[in-house]
Amino acid sequence: MVNVTAKDEDFRKEVQSGSLWKVLIKVCAPLALYSWISMLFSVLDTLMASHISAEAVSTVVYMVQLQHIVLAIGSGLSVGAGILIAHAYGRGDWDRIRTILSTTVVLCLMLSGLIILILPFTPTILRLTGTPEVFVAMGSSYFAITLIGIVVQFFTSIYISCERCRGRSRKILMLNMSVVLIKLALTALFVYVLEGDIISIAWATLASYIVILAFALKSFTAKGDAFSFSWKAVRLDRSNLGTIFKLSIPSMVEKMAFSAGKAMVNKMASNYGTEVVGAAGISNNMSGLLTGIETGVEDGGSSLEGQLYGSGNVERTIQMYRRLQISVTVIALVGFVVMRLLTEPIARLFSLTRGGYDPDFQAMIVLLFHYELIGTILLAYAYSGFALILGLGRTKAVLVINFCRIFLFRLPVIYFFQHFTSIGYEAVGMTMSVSNSCVGIMAIIWAEAVIRSERRKASNASRSRA
Repeated sequence: MVNVTAKDEDFRKEVQSGSLWKVLIKVCAPLALYSWISMLFSVLDTLMASHISAEAVSTVVYMVQLQHIVLAIGSGLSVGAGILIAHAYGRGDWDRIRTILSTTVVLCLMLSGLIILILPFTPTILRLTGTPEVFVAMGSSYFAITLIGIVVQFFTSIYISCERCRGRSRKILMLNMSVVLIKLALTALFVYVLEGDIISIAWATLASYIVILAFALKSFTAKGDAFSFSWKAVRLDRSNLGTIFKLSIPSMVEKMAFSAGKAMVNKMASNYGTEVVGAAGISNNMSGLLTGIETGVEDGGSSLEGQLYGSGNVERTIQMYRRLQISVTVIALVGFVVMRLLTEPIARLFSLTRGGYDPDFQAMIVLLFHYELIGTILLAYAYSGFALILGLGRTKAVLVINFCRIFLFRLPVIYFFQHFTSIGYEAVGMTMSVSNSCVGIMAIIWAEAVIRSERRKASNASRSRA
């Protein structure tokens, strides 16, 4: 029999009947800050790589999308497990929570073994994915080390999903701040003091991930707790695995396709020169300082939506969605103004390398970012839409939307610019603006359709009981 803490039970009741705004702020505000710090982590990581050289930052940017393709497997599992855990939490089904968590951990152990086996073949894998040879030469060892970090993230992502479901957003925030501080200290030492290369950045990143892994292992080994691991709770039967994979596989495919599509865009951007890949990646990281906040709102919102939906309260689930919409609107508008004002100085920081100041690289970053920033206005609504859709367990819908984002709104657009216009590298920024705006509109339409569908089902169920 599993034990349930008073805090877990009280938080479940608060979500079901307390003030929605209070619960939203309590859960989403720390997660938004957590996500923003994560994006700041990426920005500073890229900044330090740019200090080495423009080629180094282009290599890091290119490798990031390939890393995300592999990470998508574990993060997809954590998304599916997180949804099921949130639904079970809403019902108060504590045994189900332990079963899902324990089974997912075992699946991640299996995946980790497969990834470790491919480490010696990193250069071959990179070439098979069509990676430009200049990036293979500079980034093979970097990529191999980051694969080990991805294995660590498989388990930490499950842990974070559980803590988010329990409303422990402040703990997640503090953990992430610790990771960032360790990462920044080590990277600064390696890059600025020891004058290391991008491989040293990879080692610093791996070391920082191990901090959260330690907390995850402590949580998973707590005896009797509903959110702990138990071999006896592992269920690898068709029924249980089918439930997990039904939600996880669409999320895996969506994340893999999204990252693969971004890698393809980077490859097409390299037609304008390798520096454009770096500038585009920097622009993306800069926009992440805004969208990262919205990602945190989405993460917290989807967990809350899942709990409310799991308890059968459809109208309260919709009310939470409306509050999420208001939140991302305010964030987007304020963020747009702030980032517009900070564009020039931030871009200048990325243009300072060991070889001196590069004004052309700064101008390239500024131009691409101005286009990308325009798309963040409508993109904001995608985050509130995804929170609702994921909370209801409709991972296939997110797969379709993000598939369209890359393979309908992005790749064909940049192909058109490259082959049918005389527009230069700024086409990369224009493409991002178009795709982000379109996906925001599509997410809004889809979320409203889901709301109508759920209300119709609730009405039919009410008439049947009558």
